[in-house]
Amino acid sequence: MKSFKLIVWVLLLGSFSALQAQQAITGTVVDESGVGLIGATILVDNTTTGTVTDIDGNFELETPAGATGLTVSYTGFTTQRVRLTVGQTVYDIVLAEDGIGLDEVVVVGYSPVRRKDLTGAVSSISTKDVNAEAGATVQGALRQAAGVVVQQSNGAPGAGYNIRVRGVTSINASNEPLFVVDGVPVISGDFSQQGVGGQGTNALADINPADIESMEVLKDASTTAIYGSRAANGVVLITTKSGKSGKTKINFNSSYGFNELPNTIDVVDGATYNDYLGELFGRTANFFGMDSTVSSNWQDLIFASNPLTSQQLSISGGDVKTKFYGSLGYDDNQGALNGTRFKRYSGRLNLDHTASDKLALNMNLGYTNSDNKRIQGDNNIYGAVSAAILLPPTVPVRNEDGTYGSAFGLENPVAATEVYDNHAQTNRIIGNASATFFPIDAIALKAKLGVDNVNYRENVFEPSSLQSTSQGQIVESSNVRTRIISEYTATYNGSVGAFKLNSTVGAIFQRDDVRRNYFETNDLPSDNFPSADAAASPATVSGDKFGSTLQSYIGTVNVNNGGLYVTASFRADGSSRFVNNRWGYFPGIAAGYDLASSEKVGPFEQLKLRASYGQTGNNNIGDFQTRPLFAGGASYLTTPGISQSQLGNPDLVWETTTQFNAGLDIALLTNRIGASFDFYVKNTDDLILNRPIPTTSGFGTVVSNVGSMRNTGVEASLTFVNVQQPDFTWNTTLTGAFNKNEVTALFDDQPQDFGFATRLAVGQPVGSFFGLVTDGIYQNQAEIDADNALNDDRDYIVGAGPGDFRFVDQNDDGIINDDDRTFIGQALPDFTGGVNNKLAYKGLELDFFFQFSFGNDVYNNNLGFAEGLNSVFAPTVRSYEGAWRMEGDGDDFPRIVGGAPSDNNRQDSDRYVEDGSFVRLKTATLAYNLPRSVLDPAGIDRLRIFVSGTNLVTWTDYSWFDPEVNAFGDSNVALGTDFLTLPISRTVEFGINLGF
Repeated sequence: MKSFKLIVWVLLLGSFSALQAQQAITGTVVDESGVGLIGATILVDNTTTGTVTDIDGNFELETPAGATGLTVSYTGFTTQRVRLTVGQTVYDIVLAEDGIGLDEVVVVGYSPVRRKDLTGAVSSISTKDVNAEAGATVQGALRQAAGVVVQQSNGAPGAGYNIRVRGVTSINASNEPLFVVDGVPVISGDFSQQGVGGQGTNALADINPADIESMEVLKDASTTAIYGSRAANGVVLITTKSGKSGKTKINFNSSYGFNELPNTIDVVDGATYNDYLGELFGRTANFFGMDSTVSSNWQDLIFASNPLTSQQLSISGGDVKTKFYGSLGYDDNQGALNGTRFKRYSGRLNLDHTASDKLALNMNLGYTNSDNKRIQGDNNIYGAVSAAILLPPTVPVRNEDGTYGSAFGLENPVAATEVYDNHAQTNRIIGNASATFFPIDAIALKAKLGVDNVNYRENVFEPSSLQSTSQGQIVESSNVRTRIISEYTATYNGSVGAFKLNSTVGAIFQRDDVRRNYFETNDLPSDNFPSADAAASPATVSGDKFGSTLQSYIGTVNVNNGGLYVTASFRADGSSRFVNNRWGYFPGIAAGYDLASSEKVGPFEQLKLRASYGQTGNNNIGDFQTRPLFAGGASYLTTPGISQSQLGNPDLVWETTTQFNAGLDIALLTNRIGASFDFYVKNTDDLILNRPIPTTSGFGTVVSNVGSMRNTGVEASLTFVNVQQPDFTWNTTLTGAFNKNEVTALFDDQPQDFGFATRLAVGQPVGSFFGLVTDGIYQNQAEIDADNALNDDRDYIVGAGPGDFRFVDQNDDGIINDDDRTFIGQALPDFTGGVNNKLAYKGLELDFFFQFSFGNDVYNNNLGFAEGLNSVFAPTVRSYEGAWRMEGDGDDFPRIVGGAPSDNNRQDSDRYVEDGSFVRLKTATLAYNLPRSVLDPAGIDRLRIFVSGTNLVTWTDYSWFDPEVNAFGDSNVALGTDFLTLPISRTVEFGINLGF
């Protein structure tokens, strides 16, 4: 009997002990205003046991034996540790907002890392900031990142961008960062084969910003080295939205707005132009076949307030095992220039499925169909903007017979917008599928297949009513590009003693295939027959097929023990683009130490010092530059033939960028203030350039490694939680960056000229302007005679007269010629950045972002044509009224004179160089969120009404349309040049965000 009682007591004690060891708990996770947080993660410390909250923020959890605490985390909130108390079964947890994002998880290379654990230089951009710009593509949001210069080359919808992360690193290869969407390095660039001036198309316009969850910009070598030969210009990681377990959520976003031109150029009217011709030639407009009584305001005729709209529908949700996100989108952006339009249809499906405790499956798939309607642009006498400035106002829009009016071979601007028909259409698929196997909790084996397929087509019809063709022209081209990536990685995430360890090794295989075709035919019997088979002239046909492969092996390791952080990575890339130097090796290492990791140091929650060093490459040089090439078309009579078209260089090596970075991260006053400071030095060696060779070889140049470049800079990012109250919050983020670029070596240190007045030279930054220096205007003949007296053999400046520019004789030889040219400005800014404010009061939100750029010059080549005062082009009002006519008239504008003597006033000089510094109210949004008391009875989860604007106000001393555009598109070296370029539009839109 005693034995039986003993057994009963043992069982009871064991049961009690088991109850004590394993306990069911419940609770809620809410924000500081009491709103439940759906999808918050609750993890039992030192275990893999955990759960997530439901739609109302509730959770249930069985805690295992020995559990002492919980770690509760949620994106945008400070992670909190909750101590478990014996006997307590209900826990109500309040998370505070993480004002500076220390606990935010960012993706770096192949590993997710908490921001507070970073050792490299990384900037993050949230989904809200990605979508702040109306009608924009993904690149626009990069302005929010310190050290990233984003220049939209012109204002056409869907136009290209010029993006530089920490300066210019290459001359011939691309300077664009590598864009990676859900782990797939995507194809970027301009696919167009039909030139319309300096404009380009933008392959990344195919990505719908509404589907983006976050963007990370990797800037230093320790974070980018894992991408090896494509990472010298930085890396932009784009993560699209995914589903969360809980109630299915439906969101509908709709907006409508308009684009308009911020300002116009004040050009003379018809009567004034007639007077101008009288001064220039002594003849009126009627002499040239124009009507002096006509006054066409061309800018008013081609610019308008045109609409844009965006409709986005998404559905997301799931349970513990399967999560999904799906979306449909439609965007229609009609530019301020009539006839320009970009339409995009998009769809996305992202799935995450946990098949078992050992196997997880994932798929991300996006499809886009876009149509970009383009208009002839800058660098082009047939461009609408060009003609709207230069075509005389005395030309009628239409002649009496109904044809479009024109003069001097310039296009009629209205015709350029109405009948020029150019459509660039794209069908694109970007996606990947992966399977992850967990043999044990700490190890993940992953296989992934990714694809980026671009099918780009251009269809162009130029009717005979245009000046660019006499009897009509048809152009059709296609550009099909396919990238397939297979990736195999093994990841260990665990602990070794007191150290947390995360490491990844893997192999990656990439194949790119390109097929291009081009077809052009001319001389149609009528504009009513826009068909290729109706053309009289033989067709011009060309095409090619090529591709490349990249084989890579990677390894990365992250170690930390709470305060000391060490990261190392390595990538080996083998590219088919090289012959004798096919493999490149790219290491990166970084270390950081947080002085406030174990206990608070004064007011600091974080005081982390970090440093990194590494190498990255640039292999974006074309698939066959290392090889000798032969081409067809070398026919003799009727016998076909081939000839060598390119010399090869099998010894070509990678462009390699070596970068050192030192940084400091701080957080203080209970994470109310956060800041990051970085100093870097980037040296790029083995620049791939065309080296001159003796023409006896049959060629003038051969591609070689003959140059180097350096970028040195400082970056700062500061975040202030100014106010954090239940009803009112106000956060401010300031970013600023200083960068100095210098070309340190070229072949034989010989300079090279590009564009209108751009010179590439050792000791100067890329984008430097080179020309004569002006010294006022000659006011009388005596001043000219005095200068000519300095040289007995030749005039100081040939043909100069009173009212012409005087130029500085730099070498004091008594003659003004090309030897007197010098560096007169630079396109790259000294200091860039922005100020972003986010305010919320109860249901009201106000966000506004100021962008600034200081120290950059613009070469305003418009002045030589619209203010040259020596040709039939219509002049600006200010130049005509301010023209030099008598002694003492000033030094701003030269005399009105035609013929050869006036060429003196058209020479490349500092007359065209203007300060391009600006401050711009880039975006502003005012929104109202309806309260829960109104929404809950209607079964609505969220209803937000907003009005927003983009490019609202610009403060600048630049005299033309816009200081940010570039007539040479995405050129690496011909930067900051404006030549009759379409400016960036001002946009205002109204919309709603509706959620169920």
